[in-house]
Amino acid sequence: MLRRLLGWSLTCAVLLWTASTAAAQSGAIEGRVTDARTGRPLAGAQVRASSAGATFSASTREDGTYRLASVPPGTYNVSVTRIGFAPASVANVTVSAGGTATANVQLTESAIELNPVVTTASRREEKALDAPASVSVVELRQIQEKPAVTVADHIQGLAGVDVSRGGVAQANVVARGFNNAFSGALLTLQDYRFAGVPSLRVNVPLLFTSTNDDIERVEVLLGPASALYGPNSSNGVLHIITKSPFTAQGTSLTIDGGGQSLFRGSLRHAALVSDKLGFKISGEYFKATDFSSYTARDTVGYTIPRYDPGEPDVFPSAAPPGRRGQPNVRDFEIERAVGELRLDVRPTTNSEYVTTVGLSRIGNALEYTGANGTAQARNWTYLSLQQRARIGRFFAQAFANFSNSGNDDSLDLRGTFLLRSGQPIVDQSRVFAAQLQHGITPRPWQDFVYGLDYIFTNPRTGNTINGRNEDIDDVREIGGYIQSTTRLGRRWDLVAALRVDKNDQIDGTQVSPRAALLFKPSETHNLRFTYNRAFGTPANFTWFLDLIQARNIAGLPYNIRAVGNPPKRGWNFKRDCPASVSGGLCMRTIFAGPQGESQWFPASASVALPGVIGANAAQLAAGLAPGIQALGVPAAQAQALAQQLVQYMAGLRPTPDQVGTEIRFLGAPASANLAPEQIRDIEPIKASFNNSYEIGYKGIIGNNARLSIDLWQEKRGDVGNPAGLATPNVLFNRTSLQSYLSQQLVPPIAQALQQMGVPPAQAQAQAQAAAAQIAANVSGSFAPLPLGIVTFADERFASARDVYATYTSYNKTITVRGVDVALDVVLNDYWTLSTTYSWVSDNVFPQVTSSNQLPLMLNAPDNKGTLQLQFRDENRAWGFNVRTRYTNAYPVNSGVYATGVKFPRPGAAGTYVYEGVRTSIIFDAGINWRPPVGARNLLWSVNADNVFNHYYRTMPGMPLLGRLVV
Repeated sequence: MLRRLLGWSLTCAVLLWTASTAAAQSGAIEGRVTDARTGRPLAGAQVRASSAGATFSASTREDGTYRLASVPPGTYNVSVTRIGFAPASVANVTVSAGGTATANVQLTESAIELNPVVTTASRREEKALDAPASVSVVELRQIQEKPAVTVADHIQGLAGVDVSRGGVAQANVVARGFNNAFSGALLTLQDYRFAGVPSLRVNVPLLFTSTNDDIERVEVLLGPASALYGPNSSNGVLHIITKSPFTAQGTSLTIDGGGQSLFRGSLRHAALVSDKLGFKISGEYFKATDFSSYTARDTVGYTIPRYDPGEPDVFPSAAPPGRRGQPNVRDFEIERAVGELRLDVRPTTNSEYVTTVGLSRIGNALEYTGANGTAQARNWTYLSLQQRARIGRFFAQAFANFSNSGNDDSLDLRGTFLLRSGQPIVDQSRVFAAQLQHGITPRPWQDFVYGLDYIFTNPRTGNTINGRNEDIDDVREIGGYIQSTTRLGRRWDLVAALRVDKNDQIDGTQVSPRAALLFKPSETHNLRFTYNRAFGTPANFTWFLDLIQARNIAGLPYNIRAVGNPPKRGWNFKRDCPASVSGGLCMRTIFAGPQGESQWFPASASVALPGVIGANAAQLAAGLAPGIQALGVPAAQAQALAQQLVQYMAGLRPTPDQVGTEIRFLGAPASANLAPEQIRDIEPIKASFNNSYEIGYKGIIGNNARLSIDLWQEKRGDVGNPAGLATPNVLFNRTSLQSYLSQQLVPPIAQALQQMGVPPAQAQAQAQAAAAQIAANVSGSFAPLPLGIVTFADERFASARDVYATYTSYNKTITVRGVDVALDVVLNDYWTLSTTYSWVSDNVFPQVTSSNQLPLMLNAPDNKGTLQLQFRDENRAWGFNVRTRYTNAYPVNSGVYATGVKFPRPGAAGTYVYEGVRTSIIFDAGINWRPPVGARNLLWSVNADNVFNHYYRTMPGMPLLGRLVV
C-alpha cells in the first residue's frame, strides 16, 4: 500500500514538473476586438491563432478582450470572426518563450458586406447565403442613415415586398401580393414576439414599440414559413430585431423635422451594470400633418375635408350624443409616443434572460379597414410584456400584448371611432402566447430543431367590434413542429420539417410540411429547391365581427352591417316560404309594420306593396293631385280623389304573378338581377392553404456583386375574401308594377269622374290615360326602393333593416407564379448600384368570385422594380443615394375599397365609384454626413421620398401621396 502511494506521488510530481516546464517555455497572445467605426468592444468574437497546423482559439469577453494561453513560441496568424462583421486578421504575431504577444483587431460591420447575418429563416443565426429561404435584410447602417417614419420606410423597395401607404405614417406590408386595406397577412415579429394588434391581427406600424434608433436590423422572409412560425405565417415573416445592451451601449439622441409639419424626438440609453447585467431604455415622440384631400360641403354649408365619398358629410342620428348631426371632419394630425424598457441578464456565456416592457400610444392618426372604411384612431395604446430565455440551444418565451382603442364603452367619445358611422370602437383585446424550442446535433452531419407554441386570443370589444358575439369569441391555438437539417456531403444539405396545429374554431388539424434541398458549390453560392405547405387561420374578426359600417345608405332606412362568418357553421338563408315565390326564399321587410319586422315573408315584392303605399301615403297624395286637377277636376275635389286613390292602392293585394320581383344587391345596376338559385348558403371560413414551390439562387459573384433570384409558384386554396355584400334586397319589377296599377286604377278614377258629371265614355278614356300616367309615376318612384332583405336564417341576426356584408372563402385552387430578383454591385470603394424587380403572373383571378360579386384580386402591382445608386466616402464620412421606384397600375377589391363598383352614398342620394391605382414612377434621394466632431458621433441626414412631388396613391379611398422630406 505504501509503495503504491509513493508511486502515485512520484508520478504526480513528474507531471507537475513537466507542466510547469512546458508553461515556462510557452507564451500567450492577448488583445482586444473592437468595432472599427464606433470603437466599442465586441463580445463573442471567435479568435484563432494558427501556425504550421497548430491552432489555438478563444472567445472575446464582454469588454472585447481575449487571451490565448500555452502557445508555443513561433509566428502566428491571428484571425477573428463574428456574426454581423467581416472577418479580419493580423499576420506575423511572434510569441516568445514565457512572453505575451499583443494583437488588437478591428472588425467592420457587415452592413457594407454582401452576406449579412439572418435569424428568421431557421430561427437561429446563420449567414444569408446559408439560409434555406429567401430572406432580405435591412442592416444597421442603412437604418441609421435614413430618417424613417416607421419600419415600413426601410423595407419599401425590397424585392417581393409590397408596401401600401395610406399617408405619412400609415402603411400595410405584405409579401408577394394579396394585400388589403386592413392587412395582417405578413406575420410581424419584434424580437420574436407578435407585433400585431391582438384580436384584429392587423399590423399597425405606428403601434410597434420599437424606436428607429433601437432597431439593429430588419429581416423579411418571403413565402410561407408555417413549419417554424405557425399557421399565421403562410405569407411570410417580417422580423424587427432591436439592439441588446450588451452589444450597443451609450446614449443616442435624434431630432427629426421635415415636411408635413413633421417632428420627432428620440432618446436611447443602454449600459452594463456588470459583466452579466445590462439594461436599455428608449423612447420617441412623433407628430406630423397627414396628406389631406379635396373639400366638399355638407347640407349645413360647412366646408369639410372629406376624402372618402363613402363617409357621410354629417354624422347620422344613430351616432353617439355629442357626435350625431355634427359635420364629419377628418383630423389629419398625427401624434405618436412610444417607450421600451429592457433588462438583459447573461449569467454564463451560454445563457441569456431578457425582460422587455414596451408601450406605444397613438394620440391621433388615420387607419383604414376593409369592412368599415377609415377609422380615426385616437388615444390608442398598445402594451407588450415579454420574458424570454436562452440556455444553449434551448429557447423559451412568454409574452402578452394588450390593446386599448381609447374607449370604455360604445358611447365614449375620447377614443377611436369610424368615420362612416361615428361609431366608437372599443378594443381592449389581449393575446397571451408561450413558445418553447430546442435543438440538438446528434451527429456532425445531422441537426434537429423542435418546439411547441400556444396562443390564446381574448377579444374584449364592449359589444362594438364583435357586437352580439362578445361572449363567444375567444380563440385558442396550439402547435408543434420539428425540423431536420441533414448534410448529405460537402455541397448538399437537406432540410425537412413538419408542423401540426389545432385551432379550436376550425374543424380538424392543419399539417404544414416543408422540404428544401440546398446545393452549395462554395461558401458564396447557394442554389435551393423548396416546397412548403402552409396554412393561415382567419383573424378573430373574420368570425365574430358585428358592426354597423354605414347608416341610411343612399338616404334609405337601411344600414350596411359587417358581420363575421360563424366558425364551423357559416350562414344559411331561409328557404321554407312558398316555393312558387322566388324559389321558396324568405325575407324580412320594414313595410309590414313594427311587429312584422320580426316575421318572415316570401321574398315577393307584392307582399310589401300595401306597406309601401301606406308609408308614403302623404307624399303620394300630394304628387297625384296636380295630375288629377289637370283633367279638369277642381282643386279641392282633386285632392280628395288623390287621397281616395292612395287608400284604394293601399288595399290592393296583388299576387306574385301580377307584380313581379327583382332581387339584387344595393347599388347594383338593374341588369344585375339574381335568380333564386344564385343566392347560395355561405360555407364556414376554413384555414386557407398555400402550396409553394420555389427555385432560388443566392450568390456573390466576383467578390463585388450579390445576386438573388427566386422563381416561385403558389397554389392557394380557401383564401378568405374581403367582406362583401351577402344579403340582397327585394325590389319591384317596374314593368309589372306599372301594368298592374294601370289596370287597377282605371275603375276608381272613371267612377269618380262620372260622379262629377263626366259622360261614361269620356270618363273611361280619361281614366285610362290618367291611370297610365299615375302608374308610370308610382312605379318609377318605387322601383328603386328596396322592399325587403333576403337575410340570414339565424334568428339572432335576421334583420329587416341591416344589409349584411360578410367574409367568404372558396373551394377552388388558384395558381399564381412570380419572379423576384435583387442585385447589388459594389462598383468600387465609393459606389454601389442596387436594383430589384418583381413580377407576378396575375393580379385578377376571375375564376374566384368574392362575396361582392367581383373577382379575387392581388391588390398589388404585378410588375414593380427599383434602381438605386449609392455613394459613400468612408474617409470623409459622408454619402448620398438616389433611387427610383416603379409600380404598374392595378385594380383593387378590398372590402369597401373596390374599384369600378357603384356604391350608394351614406345618408344621401347618389352613388360613387373608386378608380383603380395608376402606374407610378417615384424618385427618392438621401444624403448623410458625420461632421468631424470627436469620434464622429454626430450624424446629419436628409431623406426625400417622391422628390418631384408626383401625386400617387397605392389603395383607393386613401389620400394622394406627395413629397415628404425628413
